[in-house]
Order: sequence, then structure tokens, then C-alpha cells
Amino acid sequence: MSAGDLEEAAREANATELLGAVLAALRGDEPMARSVLERRLDTLDDRMATAGFGIVTRAAKGMPTLPGNSPGRPVVHRWTCPAAHPCERLASSELYPEAPVCAMTGRAFVYGRARL
Repeated sequence: MSAGDLEEAAREANATELLGAVLAALRGDEPMARSVLERRLDTLDDRMATAGFGIVTRAAKGMPTLPGNSPGRPVVHRWTCPAAHPCERLASSELYPEAPVCAMTGRAFVYGRARL
């Protein structure tokens, strides 16, 4: 979803307040334990599905292990999520010479080391 689409869908799903709390936690405006954030994301998924939008988050809230990365996990340099509770999205500087902007926080991604 692009900027504004999620907010509109949340209004239609009667989840505006819930989305606001999730976005505030991701932006770091409101401290929230990761377990609470995950429960709220699950509730958001339920409301969105009930309204016919389908699931908006993934069941696994962590970064999956990629094939061939065991036992170690290589370190790469990538654009990483700027949220207080970062997602697993990584963006290559080859594809994005300038920092992409996170649709959830409105902040530019941060360039640095990331473990795959």
C-alpha cells in the first residue's frame, strides 16, 4: 500500500484508532513492547480481513532465515527500516541510490550493516 492507502482502509475497517497506535509505536512516538505491538498487528489483520481487505501483515513478525545461511548469518550493507520496531525490509543501494521513504513512518531508510 502506498502512503494514505492504509489509513483509508483502516477507516473503512473501523480500525483508525488501532492503526494510529501501531503507527505511533513504529515511529517511536509511543513506547510499546514488541509483544503488544504484535498483538495489535494481529488485531489489525483481523479487522482488515473482516472488512474484506485481507491480511496486511505477515504471520512471522521476524526476519526469516534464508536458505544457505546456516550456521552463520552474513552481514551486508543495505537501507534498513527506520521504525522504532523495524520490519525486516531491506533495500539495496544499487536499486535505491537515495534512501527510500518508509510509508509507515514517513522517515527515510537508514543505510548500514544488516544481518541476513
